[in-house]
Parts: sequence; structure tokens; C-alpha cells
Amino acid sequence: MKKIIVTLSLIILSGIAVKAQNKKPFLWGVATAAYQVEGGYQTDGKGESKWDYLTNKVGVTQFLIGEKQTANVAINMYDRTQYLKDIELMKKLGVNSYRFSLDWSRIIPDGTGAVNEKALAHYDQLIDDVKAAGLEPIVTLYHFDYPFVLMQKGGWGNPDMIKWYTKYASIVLNRYGKKVKKFITFNEPYIEFFLVETLLNFDQSKASESVRYAQQMHKAHNQLVANATVTKLYHKLKLGGLIGITLNLAPGVPWNANNPKDVKAAKFQDLLLNRLFLDPLFKGKYPKEAIDSLHKYDPTFKPSAKDMALIASQKPDFLGINYYQPAIVKHEDSQMTTKWVENNPDTIKANTGPVRPEYLYKTLMRLKNEYGNPITLITENGTGYKTEDRRIGNKVSDPLRADYIKRHISAALQAKKEGANLIGYTVWSGWDNFEWVFGYTKRFGLIYVDFDTQERIPKQSYFEYQKIIQENIKL
Repeated sequence: MKKIIVTLSLIILSGIAVKAQNKKPFLWGVATAAYQVEGGYQTDGKGESKWDYLTNKVGVTQFLIGEKQTANVAINMYDRTQYLKDIELMKKLGVNSYRFSLDWSRIIPDGTGAVNEKALAHYDQLIDDVKAAGLEPIVTLYHFDYPFVLMQKGGWGNPDMIKWYTKYASIVLNRYGKKVKKFITFNEPYIEFFLVETLLNFDQSKASESVRYAQQMHKAHNQLVANATVTKLYHKLKLGGLIGITLNLAPGVPWNANNPKDVKAAKFQDLLLNRLFLDPLFKGKYPKEAIDSLHKYDPTFKPSAKDMALIASQKPDFLGINYYQPAIVKHEDSQMTTKWVENNPDTIKANTGPVRPEYLYKTLMRLKNEYGNPITLITENGTGYKTEDRRIGNKVSDPLRADYIKRHISAALQAKKEGANLIGYTVWSGWDNFEWVFGYTKRFGLIYVDFDTQERIPKQSYFEYQKIIQENIKL
């Protein structure tokens, strides 16, 4: 009996040792996206991208800021001399991961043809440099941008985009899959299609906003099929890591919880923004109420059984979460600013409201309780201002951002403590950069960038985040 007890004790102790050995540290990180930071416009054979076209030819920033701005230079992170300095700033910050994206139009300039070896070599070097600094690279394959040639062919409205994207992803996975252990297929399909493309109407469609909104479902579906296709490919390659997708999740909160119409509008907003993507990814089907609503304006969306079976069979290995704030929602109120669906019996309008970190906690707990508690990684969390960052000499004060980050990390860690399967937290962004349709007018960075001189200055929020990481180093 004594021998049996000793043996069992050794087995238990061995199991504890293995568990401790396999426990991976919590990921603390910062994030960027290629178009927003690289610059290097047309450098080393880069092809024209969708956003090159929109900023240089269309002048898309004029829609919101009244001035034409581009990311042709951005913050010059395509240049190795510059990004090595930025890696040093990450090391001093104390993060152990760096999320960044690759530029499809660099790697395959015409979208489908010859591969640009100079671009592949550049990203090889970047990944090696990130790893040499002790940071885990988290690579986003697609962050809103793709070769302009494919945009001319219909972009994500063309089902052939699935095979074009799969070819690009295959090149990346085969090239970098052995040394990168976390890939993200897509960033925020809702924002790309239902918000930016609908509201700004790049194609100048004469259809109503509601019809344009509903038509985006075809593009979103093609992207989800591409996500499933590449997830399946990744597992077939047996690369030994994880592949996921990043969604922007914004809980719908009624402006007046005692007003049934506001409550209904908030649920409808949740349906269109959150469940429209979470349900197919984790439950294998679109929410019927959402599709019925979109069918009022475009009845042609009818996903095939084959597509849905593929989506259902390829759940993400992890879910990236981009959380900024909840949507404070009213029913039919002309004072609110952001339209979700126009001329619909369930019309809702929303604004972003105050800072509400408790809704990040609620989002993580919802994923735990309603979606099988998937591995989750906060891939973006932060706040941008036009006037918050006050530079005096070599110091930049941004108390609101510092407070925002502190409160949101606290909320995230509380959810983790209560069982949410959270493996990391990432600030958007490490640096001030080109913020899409807002150009350089909004600053999200922990590090201030002088866009004329490329000077970098860590802000107050940088040091606040550094302190938080140090305090939680044993997570």
C-alpha cells in the first residue's frame, strides 16, 4: 500500500510539474497595422493597394477631416533603422508580444501573380528582429488592405477573392509558420464593410444606405469563408501554433433602460455587430433575426450549405477582441450621430458615450458563458484624441489615456480571475500613426510621434502601462 501511495504521489507531482512547465506567460503587447505605420510607398516593388488608391487618388480623408492625407510615409516603420529603435522602445516598455500585419500588396504586388522576394525578405528580417528582442510576433495576415488590382475586380464582393486570399495566406504560412506561432486571418470585418464602406460609399452607389448596408453581407460572408479555408489550411500544414480571427465587439447599451424601444434597439445593434459574426464562428450559423432584417433590403444573400458547413467545422483557435467602448443606443433619435440601419422599422442610432470598462469585462464573460469560453486575446484596446496629448519639451502628458488603459486592464483581469480564457492584452497602439479616414488628426499611441521629424517620445500612458506590466509580471 505504501508503495502505491508513493507511486501516486510521484505521478501527481509529475503532473503538477508538467502543468507548471506548460503554463505560458500572459501576453502583454502593443499593436500596429502595416498601412498605418510602414510608409515605404512603392518601395522595393510594392504594388498599389486599396488604401494607397483611396488616400492618393480618391482623397478619402477629406470625407471626415477636410484635408487630403496619405500614409505614403506614415511613421516610417518599413525602414529597419527606424523599427529597430521602435523595438527598443517596446523592450523598455516591458511588453512580451508585438502584433503587426503584413502588406499583401508588397508580397504579391498584383494580388495573384509573381511573389516579391524583397518583401518576403523584409518580413523575415522583421520577425527575426522582433523575436531576438524577446517579443512574440503575432502576425495579422489582413488588416483592411489588399492589392488595388483586386479591388478593381470587385474585391470581397467577388467570390474569387477567397482563392486569391488563400494563395497569399499559403505563401505567408509556408514562409513564416515555423517561427510565428500566432496568426490572425482578418481584422474587424464589421468595421471594414458595414461601417466604412457603407457610410463612405466609395463606389458612389445610388442605392439607399440601407440597401448598401445589406449588400455588404455578401462581402462579409466571403471573408468568413476565406477565414475557414485558411484555418483549415493552417491545421493541414501542422505548424504547431494557433490561428484566429479578430472581431470588434461593442455591446449595445440602451440610452434609457426603462424605454422598451431603446432596449429593443440595443438588442438589434448587438445582433448586427456582434452576433452576426460570433454565431457563425462558434455556433455554425447566422442569427436568423439578423439575416431576416438584412433581407428586407437585399433578399439575394443565401449562403450555401457547403459554405456554412466549412465555417462550422473550422472554429478559430483563438478569438482576437478589439474593444474600445460600448454603443449607447437610442431608437429614432436625430441627435445621435452614427447610423446603423436607415429607414428600417428597427432603425437605431448610436454614439460612443463615456468610458465604460465594465463592458469589456461583460464581453469576456459573455464569451465564456455563451460561446464555449474560447481562448481570447485582446488584440486592441485604447483611445484616441485630437487634443489630449500635451507635449512640453520631451514630455507628453495624456492622463485620460493612462486612466483608460489602467481601468480596462483591471476589468480584463477581473474576467480572467473569474474564468474567462484570456491569454493576453494588447494596447492600440504603440505609436501615433495614420488612423485611416481620420488621417493624422487622432492620436492613439503610447508613444508620441512628430510626423514631420519622426521623433518618438514615450507618453504618460507608456509609463502607466509599463508599471502595470511590472506589477502583473507573474500572471
